[in-house]
Amino acid sequence: MNRISWFAFIDKLPIFLLSVLWAAFIFILSTVGVGLNLPASWWEILSWDKLAHAFVYFVLTFLLYHDFKRKKATSTALWLAFGIATAFGITMEIVQYTFFPNRYFEVLDIIANIVGAIGCVYFLRPNKTSKTQ
Repeated sequence: MNRISWFAFIDKLPIFLLSVLWAAFIFILSTVGVGLNLPASWWEILSWDKLAHAFVYFVLTFLLYHDFKRKKATSTALWLAFGIATAFGITMEIVQYTFFPNRYFEVLDIIANIVGAIGCVYFLRPNKTSKTQ
C-alpha cells in the first residue's frame, strides 16, 4: 500500500474508530512489559517517559475532539475530549497498579497525561483575538 492510498484509507475511517484504536494502543503500552522503577524525585517529570505520556494523551485528546466537534459545539467538544482523556489516563494508572504486578501507579504519569491533554486543549482552543471579515 503506497503512501497516498494509506492516507486515503485513514481518511475513510471514522475518527471515533481512530480514537478507540489509539486508546487500545495506550492500553497495550500501559500493560505489557516489565514496569520500570518508580522515579526517585519529582524532577523526573522531564524524562523521556513523561514526554511520551504527554504525547500519547495529546493525540488521544486531539482524536476525541475531532470526533466530538461534529456533534457538539467546539468548546464543549474540547472540554469533553480533555475530560475523557484525563479520566482514561487516571484509569490506566489504576488498572496498572491493580491488575499488573510488574507495573506501578505513578502520580507523575498522571500529571504527564494531563499535561498532554492540556497541551492539546491549548493547541486547539478557539482563537478569540482574530477578527473575521
